[in-house]
Amino acid sequence: MSAYLKTSTEERLEGIAICSGVAIGTAFLVDDPRGRIIRVRLREADIEPEIARFRRAVEIAQEQLNAVYQRLREALGEEQAYILEAHVLLLQDQTIGRQIEQFIRDNRANAEWAVRVVSNRLLEVYAEITDEYMRARGTDLEDVSNRIITILSGTQPRTFENFSEDAILVADDLLPSIAAEMNAEKIHGFATNAGGWTSHTAIIARSLNIPAVAGLRHITSHIRSGETIIIDGNAGQVIVRPAPDTLRFYLEQRSREQQQAVYDLEERDLPAITHDGQPIALRANIELTDELDSVHRFNAAGIGLFRSEFLYAKAESGLPSEEEQYEVYKLLAETSGHEGAVIRTFDLGGDKLHLDGFKAERNPALGLRAIRLSFKVEEVFHTQLRAILRAAVHGNLKIVLPMISNLDELRYAKQTIAEIAQELRAQHIPHTDDLAIGVMIEVPSAIFLAEHFAREAAFFSLGTNDLTQYLLAVDRTNEHVNHLFDSFHPSVLRAIKLLIQAAQNAQIPVTVCGEMASNPAQALVLLGLGIFDLSMTPSAIPLIKRVIRAVDLSLVQKLATHALTLVTPAEVNRYVHEEAAKLLAHHEPVSTQGT
Repeated sequence: MSAYLKTSTEERLEGIAICSGVAIGTAFLVDDPRGRIIRVRLREADIEPEIARFRRAVEIAQEQLNAVYQRLREALGEEQAYILEAHVLLLQDQTIGRQIEQFIRDNRANAEWAVRVVSNRLLEVYAEITDEYMRARGTDLEDVSNRIITILSGTQPRTFENFSEDAILVADDLLPSIAAEMNAEKIHGFATNAGGWTSHTAIIARSLNIPAVAGLRHITSHIRSGETIIIDGNAGQVIVRPAPDTLRFYLEQRSREQQQAVYDLEERDLPAITHDGQPIALRANIELTDELDSVHRFNAAGIGLFRSEFLYAKAESGLPSEEEQYEVYKLLAETSGHEGAVIRTFDLGGDKLHLDGFKAERNPALGLRAIRLSFKVEEVFHTQLRAILRAAVHGNLKIVLPMISNLDELRYAKQTIAEIAQELRAQHIPHTDDLAIGVMIEVPSAIFLAEHFAREAAFFSLGTNDLTQYLLAVDRTNEHVNHLFDSFHPSVLRAIKLLIQAAQNAQIPVTVCGEMASNPAQALVLLGLGIFDLSMTPSAIPLIKRVIRAVDLSLVQKLATHALTLVTPAEVNRYVHEEAAKLLAHHEPVSTQGT
């Protein structure tokens, strides 16, 4: 839930952190692309010419999008340019086009009005979808319809070529095509009322490394173009008309970030080792292969989590083929070094992506998702497993199974993998038989059965995001209860301790691949609890490495031991942040609040 704070003329809004970093600049309020459309009743003789005018507008829109696509591909590569393919496909969708043309005929309406009415009806359908990712695709439809209306009305589209070099975009919702045309040298940040982490615009922002905050709800009504604005992409906060002291604070913080970026490159080869000698593995979480550059730039110890379901999001035919997957997994194997890559099997369903034919559910978090869906749609599961086993001959690959809640699921998955290997052997297809198979620990039942899982799994991957959600019965995307989502809740810490004990007794490794790994204060507690393997977004690695190198393991063990005795989230948060500040007091300033 966004909160509105006011001090003198300074205003602060809190939203969703989309891309980290601090941006300071001049606000540019992006006009509402929908504009005002007037309905015109056509004469009978004007209907077919109006349809022809609509068709020509679609052709022009396709030409414009193809040009934007080429610019995006040159700037970010094929992996990110695919985002605009959805727009092109919508323009080619004859079903939508026929609906608009039929509306023109039936209502004798001008094309602008027909496009708006038909698209609004479809947007209402998207708005009812519970799946966050699919619901966000309504933005693509809105973007395309706005482009067509702009062409039909003769309005000149907004361009960003003449912006000052410190512009920060403010909008109700920054549409993907606008984000794709942003010049990172001139556009230093953006803030939007709507949007979220999974939107295409958010993906582009992170690719361009532009500090951004979304979900602010009321930012457009609290600022005018030309006013000074600060984007705090670390805390998910936007400051409008900052007071002099606030401005000085953030100018200093931005300067430190810029200097730190230089240090990060200089220090990339320093080991992640505590002050008293405990080595820590810092791995990378990625979902797109173009992120491999970041894996190497920040010197990650391999890939701790590859979210394979994003292959499904990009597949042109609806599902990635075995060969398409094989090429991706082969690239991971070849480029992730001796540390290798952990591939999570498709975590589809729930509040994530959905397979065609499977509708969003009333209670998606507890529904047909992840390993449950893989067992239900065996052809999809088998295709993925074949591709992974084949690619594993090119390097060190591991498999981790998401949302495992009982031993029968683990045993069935291992049996299926063995059968796939036998099938490949019979077909004389090169593959690896002995891949390490791990379990994602995300649900409470897995914690209580951890000692049994540890006897049959090669490793544990701790998904702290879902584990916290399920332990606390809190949907962190729900603005009414997300304040209760707290990874420092005593029950979360005690659950993690139980898991570590089970893994240590069975002598299998545990990697934390949830957001706790990239939060400095939480990472210290994880170290103190006994986890020495952390996986995070690649850009978070330098900060966590600095934290690790600044502390003694013996001291963070004492910190974690005492934290386990506390009984409220507030007590844990207060104690940990105070003690972490003391531990880091004699080193370079490091915020313990987050990345």
